[in-house]
Amino acid sequence: MALDYGRRRIGVAVSDPTRTIATPRGIIERSTPKDARDPTVPPDALVTLVRELRPSVVVVGIPVSMDGTEGEMALEARAFASRLEEATGVPTTGWDERLTTARAEREIRALGLRRSRRLEKGRSDEMAATLMLTEYLRSTRRDEEGA
Repeated sequence: MALDYGRRRIGVAVSDPTRTIATPRGIIERSTPKDARDPTVPPDALVTLVRELRPSVVVVGIPVSMDGTEGEMALEARAFASRLEEATGVPTTGWDERLTTARAEREIRALGLRRSRRLEKGRSDEMAATLMLTEYLRSTRRDEEGA
């Protein structure tokens, strides 16, 4: 499973049991008012989904700057991943998500899936999670083949 972490929405992607194909699974909208929540607390709907699907790992996108540094959002995403692991018992791992949102938006345009702005943002979140998961699955296959 992969998550495109955000303060308003979290894009979700899952793989098939053979860990070959990544597919979009939707988004989890945060329902609490922005000023009254701790963004590192995983939404109940996400905790429930992780418990139901029981993935072997949850890959959480870490927004690394183009120069390779990690700012406030990266630290927040790492704290979120840690709290999700505590809440579900499923291991989490951070994944450099540089340029995944831009790539996701290009894919959406190429597929002709543009709709309303709100729907488009959610679609780009789940597409970004799908792209991250695809990259993660490829990297683990390369590691296994090279070992």
